[in-house]
This record gives sequence, structure tokens and C-alpha cells, in this order.
Amino acid sequence: MLQAKNSGANVFSIVTLGVANTGKNKDLVFNYSRHIKIMKKTILALTIPALFATSASAVEIYSAEDGSKVDLYGRLQYHAGGLGYQGGGERQNFGGEGQIRAGINFNQVLNQDISLIGKYEANFDAESKTNSVGNGKNNANNEIDTRYAWLGFSFQDTTTLTFGKSEAPRAQLTDLTDTLDIFGANVTRAGGFNRVDDQIRVSYAANGLDLRGAYAFNDDRKQDQSIFNNDIDDTRWGVSAGYTLPINLGFVASYNQEDNDYVTAGSTDKTKEWGLGAHYSIDGFYFAGLYGQIDEKNTGLADDDGAKFWELQASYNVEEWTLIANYANAKGRKASSGDKLVDEYTLAARYAFTPKTKIYAEYVINEISDEDDLYGVGIQYNF
Repeated sequence: MLQAKNSGANVFSIVTLGVANTGKNKDLVFNYSRHIKIMKKTILALTIPALFATSASAVEIYSAEDGSKVDLYGRLQYHAGGLGYQGGGERQNFGGEGQIRAGINFNQVLNQDISLIGKYEANFDAESKTNSVGNGKNNANNEIDTRYAWLGFSFQDTTTLTFGKSEAPRAQLTDLTDTLDIFGANVTRAGGFNRVDDQIRVSYAANGLDLRGAYAFNDDRKQDQSIFNNDIDDTRWGVSAGYTLPINLGFVASYNQEDNDYVTAGSTDKTKEWGLGAHYSIDGFYFAGLYGQIDEKNTGLADDDGAKFWELQASYNVEEWTLIANYANAKGRKASSGDKLVDEYTLAARYAFTPKTKIYAEYVINEISDEDDLYGVGIQYNF
């Protein structure tokens, strides 16, 4: 599932415009009142095969005559620059960070119609990070994040049923504008929020039609908090539908809902999100746009909260080069939070030395007052 973003030559690898994944208003975008951490996502799955696809350079470590196989894939990445904010809207000093990602896909053919499929993928920070406590810093650690860990079945190469930590249906919408290497995904809350634990997921894809549905059940062992708020995310479900015409014009609709049982006064006990999007590609050009709304029901408060968001993208790929321009905007729905939460342009360029290796540069023009622009450069190798 890495190849869509990591390949340098196809139209879907075009870097999209996006928003910086750190900043003063980031707190507002996700709950529009609380701080969360955005993790970059690298998946552009438009069909069922992409659910367990790997990069073209993936290492096949097992294969059988009946079509059963196991693939190993991954990437190494390092980028540096003014990547976030150190306080208020002031840009951090120049710095860098590295990551290593590795995964395994397997497909065991049970009969001519059914296969057992599975995926495990993890991300490793290449350097120690610290957590701030008071005026000092402690708890240095190298973070290891399990991005995916699921097992399931594929039926007639059109339908899948999986169990475990898998991709949320809403990714079908957020993938339209989330393919940057450093920044992006602030408005759509892509990335970590699209990887859901304890999830039952079903999908169908054939003849341009892509349908997805999932339900994440309550689990007392869950430690992660809701992306929307500071309460435990008990149950969550979502659906999405997309259709792509033979002329490469496609449309996507998505709906997602969270329910939280253990809440206190002023906290969010239910969050609903819907979104619509469209995309079109022709001769190296790629265009995409989306619009959505988030509704929050807050316990003990007279007014509900939420936001409206929209994003546009245009990119062009010619030979080894990909050029990108993006605009993203989010605004609070309540009169008390009606100011713009995100108002940013992102410009990016990528050069692919080979299908496995690329360098890239990205610059975020922040239109929010008192917030600095962000920038970064990087290199990535895929296997």
C-alpha cells in the first residue's frame, strides 16, 4: 500500500497540496479546541487490490504455484527544516527527523474464490524523542507505532472482510488530497485517525465502484483517546462510496461517527462527520477537491461545536518531476469559534531518481495571522 505515494512516475503519486501537520490551530482542527498529534499517512487505496498491495520493488519472500505469496516492503525517510511550531505561531528552529517503515502482506489461496489475506506494518522513529514536563524534558524514547495489523478474507478478488487494526472507510475521501511527504492532512485529519483498532471492515470494488464500511467496537483494553476529544473513543463506525468513470473522473462520499460513553461535563460524547469529494486526472495532471462538516455534541453545554472544511489540489507530473499546489481551509461552526482555523497554501516539488528513490521540498504559506510559514526538504528510499 506504499506504492501509490512512493512511486515517482504515476499520476496517483502526485504530491497533493496539504496543510502543516503542527501548529497553533491544529488543536482546533481536530477537536477545534484540543491538541492532538497528526501522523502522516501514505496510502492511496482506490481498489480492492490496493488494500494489500505493496510497492513495485517489494521483496517476495514466499510464493506458491496456487498464487499464495508473502511480500516484504518498506521505506527509509529523513526530512529537515522548520517543520512545526515551538510555541504560539513561532516556527521551530531548523531540525530534522528520520523514520523507518516496514511491513508484510500475505495472501494464502484457499480455493479459486477465497483467499486468506493479512497485513502488518510498523513505523520506527530513527531518533529519540522527549516529552515536555514543566520547564524541562524527560521520558526520552524511540517510538514504535503499529500502523496496521489485520487478518481476513478476499472473495473473488472483489470483496474483502478483515478484522484488526485497519484503514477507516473515510480514507477513501481524505486520500484525494493527502499525499504530501512532510506536511498536509491538517484539515481532513488523515493519517493516524484513519488507522482504527478493533475494527471489522468490509469492502467491495469492481468496474469503477468502490464501497467500504467498518465498525470499531468498544474494548476495555483501549488506551488511545479519541482524535476529536479527550474522552475514550468507545465505538466508531463509518461508510464510504466512490465511483470512477472511464474518463478518470471520480466522485467520493463519506460518513463517520464516534460515540463516547465515559464523558464529563463539557466533553464531547458524539461526533459526526460527512464529506464529498471529486478527482480528475489527464496526461500527468491531477485535480481534486473535497468539502465536509463536523458536528460535535457536547455534554452539559448549550451549544454544539464543529467545523466546516474544504481543500483543493492541483498537481502535474512530467518525467521525474512532480509539482504540487494546494489550498486548505477550515472554519468553526459556532459563533464563538467562527474564525478561520486553517487557511494555508502548500507548494511542493518532488524529483524521482528512480522508482525507489526521491527527494522533495515543501513550503507552507500560512495565512493565519501571527503564525509563521513552514518549510522542509527530504529524501526517501523505498523497497
